[in-house]
Amino acid sequence: MDAELWFHLFMRTCWPPSGALLAFAEGTTTPVGIDWRARLQARSAASPTIVVDVGRGYTKYTVADGIQGRWELDGCSPQLVQLCSSPTHPPDCERNDQLRYIQYMLNREFLQAALSPSHRLHKAALAPQNRLKQGGYAVYRDEHDNAKPVKVQKCDEASGQWSVEVLQSSERGILSVPSESLEPIRMAQDLPILIGEPFVITAAGTGEKAAWEQNIRSQLGNDRPGAVQVVSQAQMALWAHGVDHGIVVNIGQGQTVALPVVKGEVLSQCALSSSIGSGDLTQVMVSLMSRRHPAIVDSSLMTWCRDLKENYCYVSPPGRGCMRSRLAAGDDYGIRPVEVELPEYASARTEENTLELAEERVLVPEVLFESNRGLGLPGLIVRCADAVLASGKSSEEGVRELLRQVVLVGGAADFPGIRPRVEYEMRSLLQSSQFERLLGCLSSAEDVFVLNPPLGETGPLVTPRFVPLFGGCVRAASSKGYGAWERDSNIGALRSLPLLADMPEGRSNSRQVFWQQRMRRMLALQLPDIFRTGGGGGEDDQAWQMLDEDSEEGSESSNLHFEEQESESQAYSPSSPVDWPSAIEEATASPNERVSSSRGSGRSKGKGKGKGGGKGRVRRGRLIWRPVQGQVE
Repeated sequence: MDAELWFHLFMRTCWPPSGALLAFAEGTTTPVGIDWRARLQARSAASPTIVVDVGRGYTKYTVADGIQGRWELDGCSPQLVQLCSSPTHPPDCERNDQLRYIQYMLNREFLQAALSPSHRLHKAALAPQNRLKQGGYAVYRDEHDNAKPVKVQKCDEASGQWSVEVLQSSERGILSVPSESLEPIRMAQDLPILIGEPFVITAAGTGEKAAWEQNIRSQLGNDRPGAVQVVSQAQMALWAHGVDHGIVVNIGQGQTVALPVVKGEVLSQCALSSSIGSGDLTQVMVSLMSRRHPAIVDSSLMTWCRDLKENYCYVSPPGRGCMRSRLAAGDDYGIRPVEVELPEYASARTEENTLELAEERVLVPEVLFESNRGLGLPGLIVRCADAVLASGKSSEEGVRELLRQVVLVGGAADFPGIRPRVEYEMRSLLQSSQFERLLGCLSSAEDVFVLNPPLGETGPLVTPRFVPLFGGCVRAASSKGYGAWERDSNIGALRSLPLLADMPEGRSNSRQVFWQQRMRRMLALQLPDIFRTGGGGGEDDQAWQMLDEDSEEGSESSNLHFEEQESESQAYSPSSPVDWPSAIEEATASPNERVSSSRGSGRSKGKGKGKGGGKGRVRRGRLIWRPVQGQVE
């Protein structure tokens, strides 16, 4: 049964480690009649793809391969480009230079990867032999099999020898070498690139879109060898859940935007936005902490307050009335205070080196649900679905599917408890008289779901902050790949792939029936149900659990932290996007001397800055609610 063996090999070899997402990426709903060998070969032979999620404060990027997956491995943060500025963290580059900067950083990384077979980008960094050309770069292996970076100058057609310049400072000089001893180094410009169009641009008019696209073209150039594909980040977020139909809500730096996607087409005319964003939540944390500690906390500690928000805040269970009023009346919501360390530059303001964080842990995320600040998060989603229904752009069945497939993305979507709280309040809103027609599309108000980030075999594959980037990688890793620059209205819809094998004639025997059923189970095609809470394929965010403090005194609300790595910023000059000579020393230096790691030089926003080491103080002898991560059965 060669077909069965190739199917199992494909499933165990290819990325992502999710049968449902692999099936989605391959555009199939059945494993039968597909030439899995051809698809495996297509993935193996395809060039990796650069995937970019353009943001306002930070832009995320990575390199995705159909076999190896993401460059940084699942569960690790992608490469970050800091665009926002703070007194302690200057930006990496200008906003209008970010794509040039990304290609510049990747070219430096490719040089290191080409010289190191153990580097995860080693395969991506080496181009086919026919790409050897004058002015390019290559790896030269001498008679002792020592690898050296060289710049290719010209070829002597009579002898077939190439003149190359050795770039290592200790061995600089011109050599004449045969072509078979040279391995061309690929440039970032040679790879296809998938760019996520920001939510605010997608929701804006055609004028802003045209200006944004023109800026992209000016950064990449019209003569870029690698194909360029632009797609909405809303579609990318849905791809991470194996669907192309749903409502995606991005809690961005400056605002929150809800975008409906109907069968692969973004309905920008039905988009809704709120002026509340992650930056506002940070400002609220600064305000609350400065009110409690006026002599210590001020705007200079904004970055520290941002880290407190990301590391210690969670969304409280739903309650009646205003949370601030209830807290003032003595209802503490079972909040566990924690001691957090002050940064070194602020410790001189007080004899203590720690501060207490208590009700701020729930008051900051509560801003997303307060109606007095405009549309709360649940109302934004419900009104977005109502706008789609009123526009006539989707049938009642399509609107029902929109409400079943809601995805939250952005940094604030990492708050524990946010998805079930949004789900709960959406169901409550749908029972009000103003949404009577919308409720009529559903079997009941309970027929509303906010999808969880996908799980792999060893844990969550990604956090909500990086879901659009991950979704772009899922599609970029497909055996179909991407074509040239195009912007058709249905770019997100799945296309049939030309790798179908002939179906066997006649009746299938029992052996064929058995393995066909087995393959269907492996593909787990019950999308998107598996990404609902309790579905088994997503991070099962049970949100809140009632605990007895006497038995859980030392426990603390757990929030998933992905491995992130701080790296020193690199000097960058937009006028010189490929500074190879300065990168040579890093690539050829000993491990102790290298400036950058094998993961690249993109700056990662640090987690845990200012995180306190002490346990939170608790009030004993009563039951409390706190967010926990549920176990997937």
